[in-house]
Amino acid sequence: MDFAKHIKPLSGESDWPIWKRKIRDLLDYQEGAVDIIEGTLTKPDPLEDKPTKEEQKEYKAASELYRKANSFAKSLISCAVSDSVYQKIMDKVSAYEAWEALKQQFEATSKDQLFKVCADFFAFNWTSGEDVSTHVAKLRSLWNELNNGLKAKKENQLPDLILMCKALHILPSSFESFKASWMLLTKDETKTFDELAMQLCVFERNMKQPIKSDDGDQEALFTRSKGSFNNMKSKDNRRVFSKEDVCNYCHQKGHWVSRCPKWFADGCPARDKAGNGGQNSRFEGAEATIAL
Repeated sequence: MDFAKHIKPLSGESDWPIWKRKIRDLLDYQEGAVDIIEGTLTKPDPLEDKPTKEEQKEYKAASELYRKANSFAKSLISCAVSDSVYQKIMDKVSAYEAWEALKQQFEATSKDQLFKVCADFFAFNWTSGEDVSTHVAKLRSLWNELNNGLKAKKENQLPDLILMCKALHILPSSFESFKASWMLLTKDETKTFDELAMQLCVFERNMKQPIKSDDGDQEALFTRSKGSFNNMKSKDNRRVFSKEDVCNYCHQKGHWVSRCPKWFADGCPARDKAGNGGQNSRFEGAEATIAL
């Protein structure tokens, strides 16, 4: 099957989380295939004696739908596993039976498997060279696997607060200012993992991009602004922030413009050379701090 050649064959427990999701995506191509492995589409029962034409028509349509969906799902699964794994499902008649056998083998439903997924989640750490989106995807995958295992064992699922705390905890030192701003400025009702992931990606992108400035000093401004984030600890020894300090850019309390995530997200805009007093006042505190 051509679809299966694009998927790495399932050979062990470590392949299962990603393999399972790729297979489900491909199964969605065929009508009823996903329902087959979930057990919601089953082979229709034989008709009783002397069925009506309408009953015969409905039975024929249901039987054909099941046959096509089951054949597609069983073939796709068989082609996307290694020979050693195939031996575990080769005697299964339906795709549902084959899928359940794989779940029993690799899914985090048993106590030992669930413990391993839990340990992998809490041991997960930042890998140098990979971007935020890659870390978010890996962390979310482990999180879903863990909660699915808890759900299968009829245990209480973990709250998203744990996932957000884990994501913040593994961030490298270059994200220290982001963590402080996230905790101080973000409202509780908007503190979701999706929002956190989006803001992290924006922050990372703005750190990597050069800043365009009206005075032509892009590189110097970017270097100074980036340094203010990475080296704020040494500056904090001389100038301590207060919860009552008000940012002249976003007008939120608890930080100055030099640590304002909105200012960085907007590209660290330079002072308005047109002489607009309202605009200039926003950036005076930022430039004074960055110049330290």
